[in-house]
Amino acid sequence: MKFSKKLAGAAAIGAIAALTFGGTAATAVEPGDPITLAPQPTLGAAEFTVSGETCLDEDGTPGTYLVAIAPAEGEEPEIISDVAGEDGSWSATLATPAESGVYEVVAACDLYAGITEYASADLLVSAEAGVQLAVAQADHFESFGFTGAGFTPGENVRVEFRQNGEVVESLGTVLASAVGEIAGDITLGNTLAYGEYDVYFVGETSGTEYSAPLTVTDGTVAPTPTDPGNVGGGVTPTDPVNYAPGAKLANTGGENLAPFAIAGGVAALALGAGALALGRRKARAAE
Repeated sequence: MKFSKKLAGAAAIGAIAALTFGGTAATAVEPGDPITLAPQPTLGAAEFTVSGETCLDEDGTPGTYLVAIAPAEGEEPEIISDVAGEDGSWSATLATPAESGVYEVVAACDLYAGITEYASADLLVSAEAGVQLAVAQADHFESFGFTGAGFTPGENVRVEFRQNGEVVESLGTVLASAVGEIAGDITLGNTLAYGEYDVYFVGETSGTEYSAPLTVTDGTVAPTPTDPGNVGGGVTPTDPVNYAPGAKLANTGGENLAPFAIAGGVAALALGAGALALGRRKARAAE
């Protein structure tokens, strides 16, 4: 996944706004007053709103609000501005960035005699809530990818196979990213019976559950050992971030598992791949 450039700090909007609108002294809102972002996370929304208050001078005259997503270093922000309401409150709508990640949103109030910055806020840009499997059916020993969004940032997400609402096998957990997204691979073993399943992804902190259907088929499979027994699948992370070579999923039976095997031999989850290579798309400039 491509990373955004390093982002400038909130001071960028104040400096550029001063050049654009004039003014040198900060006499508007109290420095560090908060702004509000919605929806948060965006969960697939094409737009989001930024709102603030107290953009009034001492005489009760509304000022001009200025708001933007902090730009990449060396670039100027696209500033949205308008006159605040009579009570000093304001709200602006911005387009959501196309890539998932954490973006810094900055705002200021221009009272013509001076410009004051609000406290910046982090916008969590995420795909639409839910989970998706890369395939609708899979054979024994076959690997397939998954993606998901809508979990609590940084929580462990448990992956389970269920039939008729009952858990058939719990595969372990993946870690949700800074915006609540997950991604990885599942490799079927050879002990899961052929049939229809629901693959559930359960947030262990939030209790959030999403699922996708999967049919385990009896089609042609990859070559197997001479005496395969109950063989589990391999761990294949989709991204090396937070992946420790040799790490294995937690098993429910307490067995000492060999590398590339998991309890029951049903499946393996890409350990560590749930933390998408999003990183933080912001980094405040050094003062």
